[in-house]
Amino acid sequence: MDTAMLIEIFGYIGSVLVVVSMLMPSIVKLRVINTIGSIVSGIYALIVGAFPLVLMNSCLIIINIYNYYYIY
Repeated sequence: MDTAMLIEIFGYIGSVLVVVSMLMPSIVKLRVINTIGSIVSGIYALIVGAFPLVLMNSCLIIINIYNYYYIY
């Protein structure tokens, strides 16, 4: 497998985590999985130079951490 394919797979993993997080019945699990997915997706976006996606994922990470803190 070449590097480009591994980077692409990394991006898909991030996307899948974000989508799967929306299926969680627990809001805490949703926040944790969504944060992990946003981190992975944000790293992927940085690698490929998609800066609007980096900004969006950064905002999602901040929102998730804030809401997770607010829950506890």
